Amino acid sequence: MKRTSILLQPLSQASNYQPDQEHISSELERLKVFVPEVSYNDSPDLLMIALAYVEHYRGDVLRLEHEKEFLCVALSQAWQQAKYDLVVRLVRELAQLTGRLNDFTEAEHILHLGIEACRRIQDKQHLVYFLNRLGVLHFSHGKYQQGRRIWRISLRLAGRTRSSSGLLEPFASFTQIADILGNFSAAQQFVETLLSTGNSEDQDSFVVALFIRGLYARFMNKLDSANEDFSYCLRLLSLQANSSHHLTGRQIFTMAVQAELARVQGNYARSQQYTETALSLAQIFSDRYTVASLLIDQGLYSYRQGQYADTYKTFQRLRNIACQVAAPHVYQCSCYLERRLVQLPPECHIDTRGDKEPLTLVTSHATLQEALSDREVEVLLLVAEGLSNQEVARRLVISRGTVKKHLEHIYTKLDVHCRTSAIATARKHQLIA
Repeated sequence: MKRTSILLQPLSQASNYQPDQEHISSELERLKVFVPEVSYNDSPDLLMIALAYVEHYRGDVLRLEHEKEFLCVALSQAWQQAKYDLVVRLVRELAQLTGRLNDFTEAEHILHLGIEACRRIQDKQHLVYFLNRLGVLHFSHGKYQQGRRIWRISLRLAGRTRSSSGLLEPFASFTQIADILGNFSAAQQFVETLLSTGNSEDQDSFVVALFIRGLYARFMNKLDSANEDFSYCLRLLSLQANSSHHLTGRQIFTMAVQAELARVQGNYARSQQYTETALSLAQIFSDRYTVASLLIDQGLYSYRQGQYADTYKTFQRLRNIACQVAAPHVYQCSCYLERRLVQLPPECHIDTRGDKEPLTLVTSHATLQEALSDREVEVLLLVAEGLSNQEVARRLVISRGTVKKHLEHIYTKLDVHCRTSAIATARKHQLIA
């Protein structure tokens, strides 16, 4: 029978790289300091070292990221040796890095290995978790429909098994989950789904769901409801202060809750302070999507509060990161803030004295020049010459699929829907001759 489920998609070939004994020996020497619990007199192999490392530094994103290459080699070896329980244990920790990787294909492959390993050993708990992270990964790279579909599969599977434990570590992706849900009613349904699992031991996902419901309640101006949800979140977090290995993600999330509660209570200065703390942590320990989402919320709130100087500073930061995030809506939000700032009446002049650069709100022309990468300009120039996607691919020595992806990004950034409009808009703004 042909497999069609996302759970059973065929995997690309795992790496065939086999480290030699000299490489293993050098790794042993280097890692002795980092994993002292391993008995090096017992001639531990690469997998033993890797497993000891991820157990010792569980939840430590920076430590895991530093040894990502080594851990991926161990993951490949575990897969080739059909040690699927070890694959799951390694992917469990590497999954925390998938949102930070620049290479979507590599991140997706890591999660698919975990998904397939779970299927083979019937590990439903980790299967839910890996599917959850895969959905978040797709969504944060602009694959919105696919991301929502996979994420909802994970939610339904968690409901069928009456266990939300597969949704552990939601603090790492609470901003993506908020965007995936998208509205108050969906957030309410999410809360009810988690309550129906009857698993009182895992409250992390429930706390995140409460936060998202409160977030959308604030958007709908249901301030009493939002205040209740945010306050409840903080009470639960205080009771679980030392219960999570993933303390950094919890800290970022807690700062975000504090910022939202301050907004509901009308304390602008405090909301900005908490948001800046969350941003500082996210820039080091989290992914660009989380940073962008925090900036979007900060920019929209400061604009609605009439704090236009703060809005402008946030817009500048968001515009810089928008070109690094694959999700198109981040760029679109930066454009929205820009339009609002440009349209301010003269009496709302933004005083930027003391800034390194004088206030000169960028026009669409300047924004577009920054938004299009050098490669995208190359593609657009060739398209303007009348070349087909296949001809562009041959000229640039890339695949036709890559050309298509570049065009999708160009359409989003230029706010157009076809090749002709893209060429016309680019010429209008002097992006191409």
